[in-house]
Amino acid sequence: MKIVTVNVPESYIEAIRKLVGENGLYPSRSELIRCAVREFLLKELEMAKNIHKFQNESDIDEFDKKNYIKIPVNKVNKNEPVREFKTYKIIKRLDY
Repeated sequence: MKIVTVNVPESYIEAIRKLVGENGLYPSRSELIRCAVREFLLKELEMAKNIHKFQNESDIDEFDKKNYIKIPVNKVNKNEPVREFKTYKIIKRLDY
């Protein structure tokens, strides 16, 4: 496993403390965060897979995959959730 450092608001830390420990649902903060990230990734990947079905394949060919990345975002349009992508240019790749 890799170590990842994340800055979170103090209110998140308080909520995490309530869920961790002898009387909590999770044995450690690390396990709670791993579970949360796993659930998030499963949800996001499933949503991205569903959206991909509705995209035009020619749009993907025009997209420079080496220099740009598309990130799925949730929006609310007339009280209805809408799934869209925001495009970001990669300025510097990080090597791990």
